[in-house]
Formats: sequence, C-alpha cells, structure tokens
Amino acid sequence: MNTTLILKSLADDMRLSIVRKLAKDGCEDAGIDIVSDCANALRLSQPTMSHHFARLVQAGVLLERKAGKEKFYRLNVQLLESIGIDPKKL
Repeated sequence: MNTTLILKSLADDMRLSIVRKLAKDGCEDAGIDIVSDCANALRLSQPTMSHHFARLVQAGVLLERKAGKEKFYRLNVQLLESIGIDPKKL
C-alpha cells in the first residue's frame, strides 16, 4: 500500500467526486454505465472520466473487475479505512 499514491489520487477534485458518488451509491456498477453517469454528472468527456477511473484503480482506491468487454468498479473500502478514511464521510 502506498499511502502517498492513494492521497494524491484523492486530491484531485474530479476523482474525489467519483469516490463520493460511488460511496453514496454503495454498489458495484458496470464500467460503461458508471463512467457515463459520472461523466454526465460532472460534465466531463467519457475519455477524461476513464482516465480518472484508471488513476483510482492504479492507486487501489477502486477495485476493477472485468467480465468480457465490460468493467465493473467498486470502492476499496478496506483500503480507505486502513488509512483512516471513512468513505461514508467524504
């Protein structure tokens, strides 16, 4: 675990907004749906959102599961809690 990488990934306003949305929704969503949903809510292009999701996955903040061509994302609650972050309070 690289705490600096995790905190840097959350220091970006867009990535923090993504994490807040996933924490609020509290479920695992299909990548294309959640990426599009976040892109619409945050008024960013889908490629930009995909970049932010990739950074969060790289930092370990999001867990990614692939099923065929689809990707599913969920918060890595254990990781966040291990560094003192309660996702429900973001």
